Amino acid sequence: MSTTIYPPPAIPLPPRHRAAREEVLAAVLDPTRLPAAPAVALQVVTAASRPDCEPSEIVTLLALDSALCGKLLRAVNSCIYGLKQPISSVARAVHVIGLNTVRSLALGLSIPAVKFGRGTEPAMREYWMTSVGGAIIARELAVLVRRANPDDDLVAGLLRDLGELLLRQMYADTWAKHVAYYGDRLIEDPCAAELESFGIDHADITAEILQQWKLPPDIVEPIRYHHQPALAVGGGKVQQNRAELLQFANYLVQLDTVAQNPELLNRVLNTAKERFHLPRQALVAFLQSVAPKIEAFAAVLNQDIGQCPNYAAVLAAGAAELVNLTVETSRNRMSGPTAATRMGGSSASSTGLRPNESTRMRPKPPAPPSRTPAPASGTGLAEFRPEFAKNMPAGGCKLGDYELQSILGRGAMGIVFKAFEPSLSRFVAIKMLAPELASAPVARQRFAREARVAASIQHENVVGIHAVRELNGIPYLAMEHVNGSCLETRVEQHGSMPVLLALSVARQIASGLAAAHAKQIIHRDIKPANILIEDESGRAKITDFGLARVIDDAKVTADGTLIGTPFFMAPETVQGRGADMRSDLFGLGGVMYHMVTGRVPFPGQTVAAVFNAVCTKEPEAPRRLRPTVPDWLEDMILRLLHKDPTARYPDSASVAAILGECC
Repeated sequence: MSTTIYPPPAIPLPPRHRAAREEVLAAVLDPTRLPAAPAVALQVVTAASRPDCEPSEIVTLLALDSALCGKLLRAVNSCIYGLKQPISSVARAVHVIGLNTVRSLALGLSIPAVKFGRGTEPAMREYWMTSVGGAIIARELAVLVRRANPDDDLVAGLLRDLGELLLRQMYADTWAKHVAYYGDRLIEDPCAAELESFGIDHADITAEILQQWKLPPDIVEPIRYHHQPALAVGGGKVQQNRAELLQFANYLVQLDTVAQNPELLNRVLNTAKERFHLPRQALVAFLQSVAPKIEAFAAVLNQDIGQCPNYAAVLAAGAAELVNLTVETSRNRMSGPTAATRMGGSSASSTGLRPNESTRMRPKPPAPPSRTPAPASGTGLAEFRPEFAKNMPAGGCKLGDYELQSILGRGAMGIVFKAFEPSLSRFVAIKMLAPELASAPVARQRFAREARVAASIQHENVVGIHAVRELNGIPYLAMEHVNGSCLETRVEQHGSMPVLLALSVARQIASGLAAAHAKQIIHRDIKPANILIEDESGRAKITDFGLARVIDDAKVTADGTLIGTPFFMAPETVQGRGADMRSDLFGLGGVMYHMVTGRVPFPGQTVAAVFNAVCTKEPEAPRRLRPTVPDWLEDMILRLLHKDPTARYPDSASVAAILGECC
């Protein structure tokens, strides 16, 4: 029986086209090869970058390119921006999303129409696979961490690899050898490998092209260093942060490949958790949620780039790798090193960093987050006593049908606990009148009124009341538990909000107020701390109607007593002239001001100084603090903050309707 001897597999030879940077750059930037700049888009970029630019000027420029106008409207109306009502005109789009966003979108949407010389279809498809996916991921990450101009991050993501496309077109043979020689190592540090092969890297080439297009340094320089963000320190924090964001987005769009490199994967997971607050399960959820937006944006570009790759499948593969790693890690923790060794696992697989092939073929879905705790109903829990309002027992305590677990917050009149209701297997928030106030008839009456009026409002943007109870003379109520944080905390932690997000939250607040006002109920203390934002849905809910009163109801406090929060109180309330529904609109204006500027409208070092500012001074115009705020939104906020109640909007339903058209 003869035996065939096969030669060992060939080892790829290193590429041989190394040249000086200037030589390759001159060849790549030859006018016959260099992509032509998108003329109308660059005019829009130049005009919108001027501080005195008017929206009408941008609308006029966009009208020169009907195809660009069509793509702009399709992008704005896609799920990327999440508008409630479709926008049918470019002029309206400019007003709603603002000049900065239009500037970025116009450039990004024009790139696919740029002619890239004699490129092959596979090269173009691979380019758009990583560029479109990475661009939308960069934008969504920027939105997640409240960066100032997320659409600039989208544009940088689309542009970042133009140089790679030109390199692979001009030096096709060398590029093929380059990829064969370096293989998977290219994902971690492609620029160092390209310097070895070509004497220049694709990020450097891209930056030189964009400089010729006269794009701003805050886009050009982060692209130059997006594979080596540490080198971008000379450009300041904005440029370095964008370079880091682009690098991380590039890793995520190729996560199925990253997952095969344990060391790199660990760095990516640590970055996700520390910089973007995305632990592994949350990162899986993020990738799953962003896939439809990538598909939507790819569809907008589709007429120029040909048949779109299956972006959702690519991201699903990356998400599946993370799920697999989670499963493998859990197994290894349960079995321990000895069991892993008995199963034949290597050191890499025993740490869960390299799943086996059979696991990859059948990825398991991520386990849903637990929504109900495990304590036995009331077992071993002490009955609530007044002293527990200050010092909760370590394991919680029992209050009637509820199991109190922790203190969520304290206010002037009461305490809010997180609790579990075993009979319905749900979390609730228990608001209890402070024990020291429970003996005061006025306080008890006000608290009872709060429960009565709040329970009568049934609306998705108002925290619901489940029950009103009393135990040993201490009244309390069980409310809907909102898994999230208040608007005040959001702004403190992340600064001013993206305009579209602020509009959405403002519309929901106005809708909740409209429901209350329809029942003749005034809140009287609309402020960021009384607006809760659900983590999962992003829904805004008004809470704490403790200062509300039914119109014409008997007053509980003495005449002239001020109820409210100074920074957001209406002048008529400060002056003791009584509050009506328009006073809540003043509070809404203050909340909107706070969302878009990150500041209170009437600052002051003392309560007296704040009251004086509320009654006598005009707030600084929002556009002076943040020029990207649309002028119509500034007009709305300032009208809501008008000293004269009759000059404000007639009712909250009108405000909600206007905002509904814009978000």
